[in-house]
Amino acid sequence: MLMEVNSEQIRLLRARQETEVQALVERHYSAIYRYLYRYVGSADLAEELCQETFLKAYAALPRLADDSNLTAWLYKIATNEAHQYHRRRRLLAWLPLQLGHIGDQGHEGRVVEHDAVHRVLARLPEAYRSALLLQIWAGLNCAEIAAVLGRSEPATRTLLLRARQRFRSLYEEAQS
Repeated sequence: MLMEVNSEQIRLLRARQETEVQALVERHYSAIYRYLYRYVGSADLAEELCQETFLKAYAALPRLADDSNLTAWLYKIATNEAHQYHRRRRLLAWLPLQLGHIGDQGHEGRVVEHDAVHRVLARLPEAYRSALLLQIWAGLNCAEIAAVLGRSEPATRTLLLRARQRFRSLYEEAQS
């Protein structure tokens, strides 16, 4: 569904002109939703990611280039949202594996384990939780985490080590 967009439409979108923004959403919402549904396999999750896609697109409208391909731009945002969702899910899968709890669990077991991971993360000090989530969930390396947290790389490595140790300790305690 590639549509020609003229410079006046782009100007109106950059200005967040309400009728033009609404028309953009109406033209593309169902296609983006269907794409996300196929990507994540859940209607509710696809709806949530689709809404996030259009919220991020709205926030980025003032930076829209004159020669923008709106369809490709929206699909790129949607793809990034889906990737971000999968990175968050990897956190839940990764943390228990690091604790030596490898095993064939059914759906119910995975749900219980995910809940346990969330409870343990909530009990961590803010600095530990932030460092772990930036590394595992956001996929940042030590230098990037250091920049985000305003710490040196050696201090960040130590923080990550202590965060993993504390997580393991709290997780094992919760399993007892």
